[in-house]
Amino acid sequence: MILRKPYAFFIKYFRLFNLIMAILMGIMIYRTIVIGSFLNHYIDNYAEATANFSLGDYINLYSFMIVLLIIIFTIFMTSVMVVKQKPKKLYIINLILYIGVMALYAVDYSIMHSIYDQILDVRVSKAIRDITFILAGLQIVSFILTLVRASGFDIKQFDFNSDLQKLQIDTKDNEEFEVAVEFDKNKLNRNFRQKIRAIKYTYAEHRFAFNVAGIILVVIIAFLIFINVTIYQDTYGENHAFEASGLVATINQTYLTQTDQNGKVVTLGDEGNVTEDQMLVVVNFDVRTLSSAHKQTLNTGLITLRVGGKSFARTNDYNNAVLDIGTPYIGQELSTEFTTYIMVFKIPTSLVEEKMQLKFNDNISYVRGEIGAKNIYINLKPQDLAEKKGLEEASVGESLSFDGSLLGNSELTIDKVEIGDSFKLAYNFCSKKDKCMESYEYVTPTATGNYFKTLLKITGTFEPDTIANLDGITNVYYFLNKFGVIHYKVNDTWYSHTINSELIKPRVAKETGVYYMEVNREVKNATEIYLTFKVRDYDYKYVLK
Repeated sequence: MILRKPYAFFIKYFRLFNLIMAILMGIMIYRTIVIGSFLNHYIDNYAEATANFSLGDYINLYSFMIVLLIIIFTIFMTSVMVVKQKPKKLYIINLILYIGVMALYAVDYSIMHSIYDQILDVRVSKAIRDITFILAGLQIVSFILTLVRASGFDIKQFDFNSDLQKLQIDTKDNEEFEVAVEFDKNKLNRNFRQKIRAIKYTYAEHRFAFNVAGIILVVIIAFLIFINVTIYQDTYGENHAFEASGLVATINQTYLTQTDQNGKVVTLGDEGNVTEDQMLVVVNFDVRTLSSAHKQTLNTGLITLRVGGKSFARTNDYNNAVLDIGTPYIGQELSTEFTTYIMVFKIPTSLVEEKMQLKFNDNISYVRGEIGAKNIYINLKPQDLAEKKGLEEASVGESLSFDGSLLGNSELTIDKVEIGDSFKLAYNFCSKKDKCMESYEYVTPTATGNYFKTLLKITGTFEPDTIANLDGITNVYYFLNKFGVIHYKVNDTWYSHTINSELIKPRVAKETGVYYMEVNREVKNATEIYLTFKVRDYDYKYVLK
């Protein structure tokens, strides 16, 4: 194989290469100052700086590529200066400087990425800002000196602006040399040591060329590893915000279940049969779009659940069974404010103990050179909703908090309990002549149903947590009808039934915080009464009598 030494080529186009480097440096100076200005603005006014913040506006893929090109050009130019025994300090300094710029961009990218979910420490922000501006100043000096080289100024010292003869290009700079590559697999074992020696001799003879090529190769490989590990592939944990395809998302919690919100086993078999070999994985997450300029939805087709080396796609078949965990995402348009949704996956029970990750295949758009990770992995720590967390208990006059369960910080308080077949309510009846008289209204159970009823009159409040998925459950009546089971003891025997009451309320009399629940008439004779609420993996008890 015949190769030609490249020195004459680089000497001939020395000014052009320096001009290209100067242009690239100028771009990087601008990009570095933009980053420093943002950090300065962030320190002065956090809210204003982050109002329309997008990481791709400040650190993008093009910037990393430009830095890499500068480093490669600098390595080539340094090799020319070494061979021709010309001053090389500038290029060595440039090489060190832009390796530092590459490291700074990596640090800035990591720090600025965390702006999405936390406020940066002021001292850290100021330190990074100062370092950024210092490197910007050093780049300006390097830019000026490189531009001088490109213009041909100071010719007597560098002698790169005359013809090829004055440039000291001799035959050695452009001579052809032959590299013999011989391979005989039949003689491999016998000639292995001989080939090794030949390689050593070849390397010793062309040490400089191999070293330059090796440095370039190492820089390129390091850059590619950096891109793939820190840019094209990101790994996060739960409760950590990440950016992908123009949106920001956070995985809040992951749940494992085989039952619906009422405790019934969900039909998970492929042929419509109940089976214990399948498990639902419910992922609760927050998501918002970065821009309100155009409508955007979450491309769930690019999201998969990876468990034990296998991938599982999202399913909508079991959304109704997990409505208490959250609102299923089925293509809703995203807003600039965080909204909470869930996604459901079905996996074999045998894989539950395996490492579980949610994978986002980022649909990258290189508009403005914005960096988006091709593959984003979120390590999941699923919570098994079948594992009971114990029993919380309260009595009349106390508040029962549901903190820790799917109901969040919701709270139930029962101040007073009465039982009766009817309740007499007084009110003022006023005629057209503004004459009022005391009147009465009777509240009684409905006549429908297959059992004799009495009324359980409850005075109290239910305060739902805004983050819980409690659509329509706004007061005590709706909460007891949804979750409540009444237990009562008559003649040393315990009975229980789910509360399924019609909405009973006065037609004329006005009451606040009073609710009438229909229960079995036997409750009137009970010596002990309590309510229980089953919220997936949490059990609650409220003693009424």
